[in-house]
Amino acid sequence: MCFYLRVSRALVLNLARRLWTDVADWAVLVKRRCLYRLRRCISRYDDVGPDNTPLEETFCDQSNIDDGLNDKKWYLDVDRRTAEEMVSTGGDGCFIVRKSAKHPLTLTLFYRNRPYNIPIRKREDKKIALGTKKQNERVFETVTDLINHYGKEELILFSGGEKTGITALISSPSDAQIEKMCKQTLHHVMVHVPN
Repeated sequence: MCFYLRVSRALVLNLARRLWTDVADWAVLVKRRCLYRLRRCISRYDDVGPDNTPLEETFCDQSNIDDGLNDKKWYLDVDRRTAEEMVSTGGDGCFIVRKSAKHPLTLTLFYRNRPYNIPIRKREDKKIALGTKKQNERVFETVTDLINHYGKEELILFSGGEKTGITALISSPSDAQIEKMCKQTLHHVMVHVPN
């Protein structure tokens, strides 16, 4: 009889754990699907997320967007792969601003075990904004102002149209990390140079 009580107790505890996990999964789903959309409707600003409102795309001169950035520790002239490796060594909130093949500049940011590459662009009114064009977006006078703002305020991150997290720009890679990446890149180039 005692054996059956122990087995039934274990079964009841396991069932309770599974039900709790299902309830927690359901709560996360409700939060992602409903609460975020409600908060987005109430909020005037949507940082870098998608906006389904069709906006007319117009060309804006993107030159001089990187003026005054060469002396900034967080501004590096590296490719996407190298940037992602650099920020991944710095942990959550580690970031750099880099030139990009598709956009004038890109903010590469590491959060929860993955890098994010967020375009930085100049609008028609010469203001700086993150992500794709959207209504009521936050704008800044310079890229430095943008970085300073998100160093104090949190940035909402999206992937595939879904909100994936919120983080501030905490740190840029250390000088030792930058030097190590430069040596690795130089070694890779020297090894693969044909004779």
